[in-house]
Amino acid sequence: MLRAGRKWRKTSLIVSWLFEKALSTGLVCPYIAPSRKQAKDIVWNDHVTRMIDELKKNKVPYKTNETELSVEIQGRGKVQLHGVENKDSLRGISNWGAVGMDEYDDWEEDIWPTIIRPNLITHEAPCIIGGTPKGFRNMYRIEANSAINKFKCFHFRTHDNPDIKPEELASIEREYQDMGMGFYRQEILAEYEKPYGVVYEDWPLSNFGKMIPYDPHLPLYISMDFGVNDPTAIIWVQRFQGEYRVIDYFEEANGDVGYFSQVIKSKPYKSAELICGDPSGAARSITTNTSPIDEYRKLGIYIRYVNGVKIPDQIRITHKYIKSLFIDCHQERFRECLLNYRYPSKKETQLNQSNELPIHDQWSHGMRALEYLFVNLDVFNPTSQKDARPFFRPQDSVIGV
Repeated sequence: MLRAGRKWRKTSLIVSWLFEKALSTGLVCPYIAPSRKQAKDIVWNDHVTRMIDELKKNKVPYKTNETELSVEIQGRGKVQLHGVENKDSLRGISNWGAVGMDEYDDWEEDIWPTIIRPNLITHEAPCIIGGTPKGFRNMYRIEANSAINKFKCFHFRTHDNPDIKPEELASIEREYQDMGMGFYRQEILAEYEKPYGVVYEDWPLSNFGKMIPYDPHLPLYISMDFGVNDPTAIIWVQRFQGEYRVIDYFEEANGDVGYFSQVIKSKPYKSAELICGDPSGAARSITTNTSPIDEYRKLGIYIRYVNGVKIPDQIRITHKYIKSLFIDCHQERFRECLLNYRYPSKKETQLNQSNELPIHDQWSHGMRALEYLFVNLDVFNPTSQKDARPFFRPQDSVIGV
């Protein structure tokens, strides 16, 4: 795994290595980018052209196919460019001699273990995973578990490229520092940082890493973000004095109310003092004249919600509590949601995205559940952690404020 700063030339290294492997193995050696367009714009029109010049200079016969973005070295192997948008098209391939994966933090996390890795078995093909980190995502997980997954990890800064002129290096350093030192450390020093524009930047990283056992004597809260086409996210939080402790997190798509109610009831915890959720869950279906919250109520799960609080205000309220949020060391997925929940960049706001609203993606569901919790706590404000009385009784039904 190659973690490197911008302009270190990691893509040049990967492409050169793939051509060498194609020559030596006679097999297909794919370069895979986050998108096919990115592979074409960055690699085909630059790095592949450079390699073709080398083939010409050394009188090595080759044939290009711009439709499939490939260079076939006659009598030898082939280098082909792919994107991962259509990830299923990469399944079940057995003629790979080596693979290069670039900008890996922009990939969906399941692609390497479930699609790419099995394709390497037939020829025991080596792999280079490269990129500049974007928070604590895919590259961080590989490096943290390198002893288990057998990766050898390398780290280089932009400064480690000897071909960058000192004045150019000084200029690019100033440009990135002007965008924030966290952004500079991520992009130039290739360090793991909270992503640029992260919503809860003030959450201390030190609030993760310790075991936080469930304590039956402390209040227990549950909060949910209901998903239809998106995943449903559920968090379990306990309060001790001024601390809010995330002891459990669950996220899954394609489940119904009955399934998620069973998930809640199967946990080895006492009844929650508060179960809260998305106000949209109170909307009734035209066909059934019931809402998800009605359906949960029928199954004995009484969900409180607060109407009329817009997302920017939810975030403002959550900021009041975020420094007191502690996450159990086993809840890595929830920590990743917290660290990757971010506002759009200037470029992304041009695509009809308000810069006041965080990006709605795989990281946002857990955060919405957290925000619903703190909005409810902010409104109802239980008096102390010793007060074990529930926020409501089952016969109170669902309360909308």
